[in-house]
Amino acid sequence: MSRWLIGVGVNGAIGVAMGAWAAHGAAAILELPELEWVRTGSSYQLWHAVALLGVAALVQRTPSRSLGVVGFCFCFGALAFSGSLYLLALVGWHWVVWLTPLGGAAMLAGWIVLILYGLVSWRGSLS
Repeated sequence: MSRWLIGVGVNGAIGVAMGAWAAHGAAAILELPELEWVRTGSSYQLWHAVALLGVAALVQRTPSRSLGVVGFCFCFGALAFSGSLYLLALVGWHWVVWLTPLGGAAMLAGWIVLILYGLVSWRGSLS
């Protein structure tokens, strides 16, 4: 659980910092498309920090390899997706754009594995 709480803290702190900066100062140095990239990155990062907190709580109650996969996908995905948008907006590193869909796919994979975990758990409770 501790590693997922660290992931929650890292993603939450970065998401809040970037969101606050996008709301209060970024417009002075960023064009509108870049500002929207920062806002999008912050939003996805914060939502996945909350989701990762839920995974940490589930792992505490019922340790599972599947939940570990979900946690990894959410943490890595949020960092890769949001981080690539931040780097693209702030320093113009266009080579990081390949990380954006990779991070998005990881987050989506986490949700799919969570659905499968829920279905298996639900099916097991019906027996």
